[in-house]
Amino acid sequence: MAHGLYEGTALADKTFYGVRLRQTGDLNVEVINDGTTPVSLPMENAIDPEDYKTWFWSADTITFRWGDKGHLLMEMI
Repeated sequence: MAHGLYEGTALADKTFYGVRLRQTGDLNVEVINDGTTPVSLPMENAIDPEDYKTWFWSADTITFRWGDKGHLLMEMI
């Protein structure tokens, strides 16, 4: 585990962050940490434009904001 990002099997106490880029151009970050909502990851070799583009679990709280040059910034707090 580096900086709170987690790779492993014990995810029950971690927060899930999933990034979707919708066909409309909207960028959404879904945060799931209630312990009851299932996380549905994309199937391998299947292309669905509404699937997560990337995702991770973290023990840290993550905030997102747009930078001055239009980049999405992620901060672990």
